[in-house]
Amino acid sequence: MEIIQFFKDLEPVVEQVFNFLESRLGRLILSIGILMLATTINRLMHWRLLRDTGSKLPQTGNVRATWVRRKNIVWVSALLLILALWSGQITGFLISLAAIGGALLIVSKEFILCLWGALIISLNKSLKIGSTIEVGEFTGQLVNMGFVTFELAEIGPSKKQTGRLLSLPNSLVFTQAMKNLSVYGSYGIHLIDFNFDKSVKIQAAESLALRLADEAGKHWIEEAERHFSAVERDNFVDLPKARPEVFWASVDEKCLRMTLRFACPLNKRGQLEKSIVKRFWVEYSEQGQPLEEITEEPNQQGKASTMS
Repeated sequence: MEIIQFFKDLEPVVEQVFNFLESRLGRLILSIGILMLATTINRLMHWRLLRDTGSKLPQTGNVRATWVRRKNIVWVSALLLILALWSGQITGFLISLAAIGGALLIVSKEFILCLWGALIISLNKSLKIGSTIEVGEFTGQLVNMGFVTFELAEIGPSKKQTGRLLSLPNSLVFTQAMKNLSVYGSYGIHLIDFNFDKSVKIQAAESLALRLADEAGKHWIEEAERHFSAVERDNFVDLPKARPEVFWASVDEKCLRMTLRFACPLNKRGQLEKSIVKRFWVEYSEQGQPLEEITEEPNQQGKASTMS
């Protein structure tokens, strides 16, 4: 009976609390409390991930992906709770803005595109934290995804990270082609272009390029072949061969282009390209082909691209 009487006495206090929370000041306090709670939860999750990884710093792999996913879930939940608290006022506000909705849509076009871009990036299963992607003229490793922007650890022309962090708007997915260079895992197909005069010794150049690529890939070529076979089986796609191949094309009446294609780990592209290009020109010139006969165009020598 005392417990029942206690709850009866407590009922007016509870009603006053709820009445206060239904007021604007109460909802404002609750909103601030939700934001503080979300911040605290994110900090606790970050601390726990650091503790779980021990002495190792979080990498742009599973740990980083887990952190970004959990952080986004917490903030989305907090945003939905705040919207629910202010739903009445928001509804009235939206109705009052109906007359100027067209103008607001034009002004906020970029913001809306960013939100849609964030949704598209999140739903793209092949695009995840740690993926190496190319957007327009920018290339880098995806390290963060937000509602308005995504961040890339920039990779320069040398295929090495520059130490700079690029923050790009999500709306770029509608205006620029987004290439996922690591969609098939840690191995990819790398291309190196060599330009020659028409008098080039085709067989000698081709044999030398294949030999250098074989020597460079002898430690991982078998593993890359098994990896590509597994990807083909699991994704129902046909991938290029992992072993080195050479293709020839005519650039103009004076120039031939030889393209060397081979499989390699994505994180070794720059190092391998530098080594192969340097050794190729040194050994090719030693075979009796004068360097003066080799046509070199600016930014064409050793030009490379990657397909994964």
